[in-house]
Parts: sequence; C-alpha cells; structure tokens
Amino acid sequence: MKNSAYSTSSPFDIHGRLIPSALTHPANLESRRYFRIEQPGIDYPAIFNRIKKHLGPPLALTHEQFEQRAQSILTRLQETPWAENITRGTHVPFFLPRSERIGDIGDSLEKTYLPAVESSFSESFPQYQFSNHHQTGLSGKLSVHPDSRHQSLLDAMHEQDVVGYYFPCLTEYAVPAAQEQISALPDMFHLAGGHDTCAALVGSPGLLQRHKGYSNMLWLAALQAEKETAGYYFEPYGLNLTFNRRVHFGTASEYWASALVVLG
Repeated sequence: MKNSAYSTSSPFDIHGRLIPSALTHPANLESRRYFRIEQPGIDYPAIFNRIKKHLGPPLALTHEQFEQRAQSILTRLQETPWAENITRGTHVPFFLPRSERIGDIGDSLEKTYLPAVESSFSESFPQYQFSNHHQTGLSGKLSVHPDSRHQSLLDAMHEQDVVGYYFPCLTEYAVPAAQEQISALPDMFHLAGGHDTCAALVGSPGLLQRHKGYSNMLWLAALQAEKETAGYYFEPYGLNLTFNRRVHFGTASEYWASALVVLG
C-alpha cells in the first residue's frame, strides 16, 4: 500500500485496526481481539485541564481551540472514505505544550513526561498505582526511528502547541513491523513515540484499564532503544499502570500494540 493507493478501500478493519500488509517483519493478519484497549469517554475540557496541570500550560491554546482542532482531525478522517474506519477504533485526543527543542528524548521523558503520567494517574485513581520499573535511567538511550515520522512531531513542539489524536490501532504487530508499516500510509499518519503516548495517558489516564478482560500493552514504537531488539512500553497490571523496558526480539504477540497519531 503506497500513499497514492487509497480511494475507497480501507487499510483499517471495522474495529479500526490497521490491517498488516506486505510486511517483511511479523504481524498477525487476523486478531481474535482477546486483548484490546477499550474506548474511554472523551471529555475535552477534562482532558485539556489534566494535561495543562500535569505537563504544563500551553503557550496559547485554549480548551475551546483544543476541542475544535481535535474534532477537526476526526471529521477529516471520517470524511475520507479509506480512513474512516480508524475512527471506529479506540482514539483519544491530546496536546503537547510548546517546549524548547528536545535534545535528549530519554531525559525529557524521565524528568517531565513520565512524572506527569504518574501524577495524573495517581490523582484520577488514588486506589491504584503507577510504577516505573525501569530504574537505570533513560538519558542517552532513545532516538527516533528514521521511518516513523515522529521527528516532525518533536519539531512542531518547538514551534507551537501541538494537538493530535492517538489511535492504538497497530495491534499484534512486532515493533519492527509497526515501524515498517507506517511507510505505506499517507504522510498525515505518524508512529507514536514517547511524548505523544505520555500526553495521551496524562489526558486519559484510564486508557489501559479494562475491568472485564485484558488490555494490550503499548510500545513506544517510534523510538529506538539502545539495543535493536529492545523497547520501552506502558503496561497495565490489573488496574494499575506500569512503565518498563523489555526485549521483543522482533516478534509479534497478540498482547502488543503500537499507535498512530494524526495531528491537526
């Protein structure tokens, strides 16, 4: 599937999952949906206020502008026949406050974004716990995968407040398969990394909670770890939330998910 290949046929199934196509890395062609991330309620003012409180205020964005820009992303996708199905899957809006240019991704995540996930989760669910199990630090360990398009999001953060929608629709893909699949999609789709995933979880801290059944874990697939076969991820533990690193060996699992981001 190339950027110009879409007319009315959709690369997304009726549940919003991106269907694996023409990959050299493993991904399950069909999903039994045993693990899945359920759609939370979308309360734009509440999401805006959580991100503003825990990540910092935007440069100029108001909650009305946030809602308008986020809604316009959904409208654009819903009015595009081949892309409409992605909106049938789980999706949450987020914004990223304008920041200085990010020199060290791991340092930025460790000092600002992971603490924001923890404080938002703890405030929303004081009976549960956020745990960062990776205790050896992230500084100097993360870089942007060159095919992910994630660098354009980080560059945009240096210029303005960034608004996006987060779609955890790459379920049951190996991490290298998710990195490979993004190149077959039009340029408006970005593979999610650390800052956007954290912002999505700050705004919607219960995203990985599932009271009946099991949720997927979320890879930060746009980021390369210090070893090619390893990666970083968020994972539910019961109704708690954890962050950690693990070796994936380039294999696929029905438990794994990565996400796409569309900006607006």
